[in-house]
Amino acid sequence: MRITLLVNRDLPSHLALSQLVRELGGHELSIFISEKVGSDYRLPSPLMALQSFELELLKDGRASFEQLAKTAEGSLQGFVDIDNKVNSRAGIERIKDSQPDLIISLRFGLIIGQDIIDIPRYGVINLHSGVLPNYRGVMATLRSMLNGNADIGSTLHFIQDSGIDTGDIISVVTAPLERQSSYLFNVLSLYGGGVKQIINAVRSLSDSTALQSYPQQGISGYFTFPTMAELNRFSGQGHKLFDPQERAKINRLYT
Repeated sequence: MRITLLVNRDLPSHLALSQLVRELGGHELSIFISEKVGSDYRLPSPLMALQSFELELLKDGRASFEQLAKTAEGSLQGFVDIDNKVNSRAGIERIKDSQPDLIISLRFGLIIGQDIIDIPRYGVINLHSGVLPNYRGVMATLRSMLNGNADIGSTLHFIQDSGIDTGDIISVVTAPLERQSSYLFNVLSLYGGGVKQIINAVRSLSDSTALQSYPQQGISGYFTFPTMAELNRFSGQGHKLFDPQERAKINRLYT
């Protein structure tokens, strides 16, 4: 099967991609990367520090995104040269040229339009690091922590239009929140189960079995990046966005 992966240049995407390149070795992979999430505005300083820590870890001896794409016998492509306009004619043609049977989105930071959604015969699926429909948008795990939830989770769902995290659900996997661990570690810990969700979906399609899904039901919540006041409340509850002492724990997630 020809699979096009849409990822973002961040640590959770890198962790998931590292595993998927191994697990999907029998398929033809094309990898596209976004360099940002959402609109152009300056994030609060704690989120900038989180971003810097992730980039530091990405340069800490592990394979780069470019090297992972090479391992998958391809090259890493992006959209910076066309001003991140993924839905422009040039952006659409780039993805169309990969001739995908299936598109998989992993934290991709650009919203794709219907012209791209309609390309693959099996559709577009997205792995969201939050339980839908409760936690649509970004940093769902942080919102779960703020709300005192006992569990966090990941949702594999279809992208059927340009709505954010609104498509039909394929599967949901939950895990206990590690309250003594940082936001970053809790997010990263979701991707072992999340990758299994993706692998199961690909296996079903490879066996010519249509993916079963169901519409989202219940009360939905949509969240943008937290404000400084929300981040202060987060730290006031005793939480950390990241912890440099967790490097070894993070590295073990790669094995």
